[in-house]
Amino acid sequence: MRIGSGQVLLSLPESFSLKDKRRIMNSIKQRLRNRFNLSVIEINPDLAWNQGQIGFACVAKDEMTVKHLINQISRFVEEDGRYEIIQFTIQIY
Repeated sequence: MRIGSGQVLLSLPESFSLKDKRRIMNSIKQRLRNRFNLSVIEINPDLAWNQGQIGFACVAKDEMTVKHLINQISRFVEEDGRYEIIQFTIQIY
């Protein structure tokens, strides 16, 4: 069994307040949960109102499956135009 985890640091150019940030971040988290059945959390919610950070984790029976899932997540996150990816880090255990 393999565990994959990742962190995504985002720039939120459409966010002009904490309320905007919360709306965008909740939408991202919910879409990731629904599409990929992941554990998703907002990391460091005290970042500026125009930045956000999300952490996620997934479990699969082999490393290849985890890598494939993380690649799908990466493409999914990159395709959303509401934010820009500053940093995307992954770890596989």
